[in-house]
Amino acid sequence: MSRQRHQRGSPLSRRGCARQSRNGLATCRNQRGSGTVLVMAAMLIAAMMAFVSACLIAWFGCAHHARAAADLASLAGATAYAHGEDACTAARLTAQHNAAQLTACSVDSNGYDFIVAVSVRVPASPHTVFGPDHFDQTSKAGNTPP
Repeated sequence: MSRQRHQRGSPLSRRGCARQSRNGLATCRNQRGSGTVLVMAAMLIAAMMAFVSACLIAWFGCAHHARAAADLASLAGATAYAHGEDACTAARLTAQHNAAQLTACSVDSNGYDFIVAVSVRVPASPHTVFGPDHFDQTSKAGNTPP
């Protein structure tokens, strides 16, 4: 901390040391670099918010992908069952073609009416410590009376 007489237009006033004490001496505290720390902190917060936002958007996409894969697998299983083929095999192949894993498949039929119920699992991307590992979805399709 330096103490010098403050005069208008002096180098001390140009450096932001314009505070005067009672005896007319200017006190100057060195604050160089404090703005850098504040800007770095703001950039770190903005980067963290961008990362979390990107993860949430990607996870919503994965959940939508799981729902679409479940719907397609159940429709493929129902179509296969209607043509006399194995519903669960068709559902499994359709889920695999849509980057999903078939976790459950069941066919409920009374001879004419039928319902194919499937469950699929889609891995979550990106993989983080605080996020989900996978997304599970179920879907039903079939021929039921009106």
